[in-house]
Amino acid sequence: MKNSIQMIKQCVEKDEPYFLLRGQDICALAAIETYYEEVKKQVKDPYFLEEIEEIMKDFRAFRKEQKMHVPD
Repeated sequence: MKNSIQMIKQCVEKDEPYFLLRGQDICALAAIETYYEEVKKQVKDPYFLEEIEEIMKDFRAFRKEQKMHVPD
Protein backbone atom coordinates (compact mmCIF):
# COMPACT_ATOMS: atom_id res chain seq x y z
CA MET A 1 0.00 0.00 0.00
CA LYS A 2 1.22 3.47 -0.78
CA ASN A 3 2.57 5.75 1.92
CA SER A 4 -0.29 8.17 2.52
CA ILE A 5 1.90 10.75 4.28
CA GLN A 6 4.23 10.84 1.29
CA MET A 7 1.26 11.19 -1.07
CA ILE A 8 -0.08 14.15 0.94
CA LYS A 9 3.35 15.80 0.90
CA GLN A 10 3.47 15.42 -2.90
CA CYS A 11 0.03 17.00 -3.22
CA VAL A 12 1.01 19.92 -1.00
CA GLU A 13 4.20 20.47 -3.01
CA LYS A 14 2.21 20.52 -6.26
CA ASP A 15 -0.64 22.57 -4.80
CA GLU A 16 -2.89 19.65 -5.75
CA PRO A 17 -6.14 19.08 -3.83
CA TYR A 18 -6.50 15.87 -1.84
CA PHE A 19 -9.17 14.23 0.28
CA LEU A 20 -8.61 12.29 3.51
CA LEU A 21 -10.98 9.85 5.20
CA ARG A 22 -10.52 8.64 8.77
CA GLY A 23 -11.60 5.28 10.15
CA GLN A 24 -13.84 6.85 12.77
CA ASP A 25 -15.76 8.88 10.16
CA ILE A 26 -19.26 7.39 9.96
CA CYS A 27 -19.46 8.31 6.26
CA ALA A 28 -16.03 6.99 5.23
CA LEU A 29 -16.87 3.38 4.41
CA ALA A 30 -19.77 4.35 2.14
CA ALA A 31 -17.53 6.84 0.35
CA ILE A 32 -14.82 4.24 -0.17
CA GLU A 33 -17.32 1.65 -1.41
CA THR A 34 -18.66 4.16 -3.94
CA TYR A 35 -15.12 5.03 -5.02
CA TYR A 36 -14.37 1.31 -5.42
CA GLU A 37 -17.34 0.85 -7.76
CA GLU A 38 -16.07 3.72 -9.92
CA VAL A 39 -12.53 2.30 -9.90
CA LYS A 40 -13.88 -1.06 -11.12
CA LYS A 41 -15.41 0.73 -14.12
CA GLN A 42 -12.41 2.84 -15.06
CA VAL A 43 -9.19 1.22 -13.83
CA LYS A 44 -7.83 -2.02 -15.23
CA ASP A 45 -4.92 -2.44 -12.81
CA PRO A 46 -5.81 -5.43 -10.57
CA TYR A 47 -3.25 -4.36 -7.96
CA PHE A 48 -5.01 -1.01 -7.53
CA LEU A 49 -8.35 -2.79 -7.09
CA GLU A 50 -6.78 -5.03 -4.45
CA GLU A 51 -5.46 -1.98 -2.61
CA ILE A 52 -8.94 -0.47 -2.44
CA GLU A 53 -10.38 -3.82 -1.28
CA GLU A 54 -7.81 -3.91 1.53
CA ILE A 55 -8.71 -0.37 2.55
CA MET A 56 -12.40 -1.34 2.70
CA LYS A 57 -11.54 -4.37 4.86
CA ASP A 58 -9.55 -2.17 7.23
CA PHE A 59 -12.39 0.36 7.52
CA ARG A 60 -14.96 -2.42 8.10
CA ALA A 61 -12.82 -4.00 10.83
CA PHE A 62 -12.24 -0.63 12.49
CA ARG A 63 -15.96 0.09 12.41
CA LYS A 64 -16.69 -3.14 14.31
CA GLU A 65 -14.19 -2.25 17.03
CA GLN A 66 -14.60 1.50 17.46
CA LYS A 67 -17.32 4.07 17.97
CA MET A 68 -18.19 5.97 14.80
CA HIS A 69 -19.14 9.64 14.71
CA VAL A 70 -19.75 12.56 12.39
CA PRO A 71 -16.52 13.65 10.67
CA ASP A 72 -14.35 16.43 12.10
